[in-house]
Amino acid sequence: MNDIKRAVEYFNNEEFEKSEQTALDILKVSSCNAEAIDVIAAVYLRTNKSILLETATKKELDYLRMTAVYLNKLKMYPHAIDFYEKILSIDSKDYIGFNNLGLLYEDIQEDEKAKNYYEKSLKIRPNFEAYYNLGICYRKQKDTKNAIKYVRQALQLKPDDIQTSYSLGMLYFMESNFYEGYKYFLRRKTKGIESLKNYWDGTPHPDKTVLVYCDYGFGDALMYSRYFPFLKKYFKNVKVCCYKNLKSIFENSFDEIEFTSELSLINYDYCVLAMNLPYYLKMDFSQIPFSNGYLKADEFKIKEFKEKYFNTDKLKVGLFWVGGDKEKRNAKNRMIPLYELQKVVNNEKAQFYSFQVEDPFDELRDFPNIINLGKHFNDFSDTAAAMKNLDLMISVDSAVIHLAGGLGIKSFLMLPKCSEWRWFLDEKKTVWYDSVELFVQNKLYDWSNVVDEIEKKLNLI
Repeated sequence: MNDIKRAVEYFNNEEFEKSEQTALDILKVSSCNAEAIDVIAAVYLRTNKSILLETATKKELDYLRMTAVYLNKLKMYPHAIDFYEKILSIDSKDYIGFNNLGLLYEDIQEDEKAKNYYEKSLKIRPNFEAYYNLGICYRKQKDTKNAIKYVRQALQLKPDDIQTSYSLGMLYFMESNFYEGYKYFLRRKTKGIESLKNYWDGTPHPDKTVLVYCDYGFGDALMYSRYFPFLKKYFKNVKVCCYKNLKSIFENSFDEIEFTSELSLINYDYCVLAMNLPYYLKMDFSQIPFSNGYLKADEFKIKEFKEKYFNTDKLKVGLFWVGGDKEKRNAKNRMIPLYELQKVVNNEKAQFYSFQVEDPFDELRDFPNIINLGKHFNDFSDTAAAMKNLDLMISVDSAVIHLAGGLGIKSFLMLPKCSEWRWFLDEKKTVWYDSVELFVQNKLYDWSNVVDEIEKKLNLI
């Protein structure tokens, strides 16, 4: 029997001290053994006791760090904090430990504590991670001046870091500083664009073909598609490479433009990323076009959805409550538990429809009164057709709200206290979509006032 199996056997026999000691012995021979760290963490979670935590010296700092990181990944935050605090009690100059503890507190929504630990990290040594994280913390509190200050300092330490440049650009956008924002925003990189050539600089080429590449997410592509028609003033032909499930809605909405999802099949002379179009078209935030709508749904599909699902005299209300990448740092800002919308969904004069293609947390099972339309959507053309039958769309920040705004559908957008820069330009209304009304948290991570306001508004429709 090898040592790790012996440690596991001790654990299964509830001989926890022997189990952990065996794991510690393994680490003395193999200092990065993940299975040994797993055993140490398991013992602590089971017993709330740890030989490592009680006896560790500077020699065992790496073991403490690995266990803290492991527990953090498991979202066992109080236990992870115990290990981080032990690290800092042994080495009060561990600026990385202070930064990591700040990240943990930010993850459990204690941003003031997070800021405090980032600041402690910086007092020990100016470092990229703490500068950047402190900037993001200030951004969440709508303090863009301090956010810019610290993110700029992070960028000075790592001038080639693309993510930091991207973040700084968006911070300037939040202050409506269009050109300073694009100075940094233009540096971002997008997967899949390595083969692109001859980037357009804004110069007219009336006998040439331009390729627009839709970078980033579905919502970004839908939002920036409003700029496609303006390229006809600069080029003979306009081609767009977009996500496959956007192709139909774009083809239905924009004439004289060729759409494809296969980059390798497109011949072109110049290219431009979709999110850079406002910059090269010289259309700043005071010149946002088509805020009254610019997308068109398929009339046949609209009728088909109406006959199948919208045969009711009730108010027809769409719902979308989980958006974006759930692993990203701002994931909490783009989702609301469905049970928190209970007061809204209980409105008897309305029929509610789920526009979630996926129900990632299986929440619909507790709401049989909500018709699950999302399972019938194959692409955004289907979503748009169903949406055209609604009286109202209620959504978190997502591609769905961009689709609704682009279609000119009355919509309520639920936003965190500090939203993305595109909604930050004017918090009472959005400059991008006339039909979209904003409902913003009074308190970070607390949706209660948003739900109350939507409930009252819904009763007035």
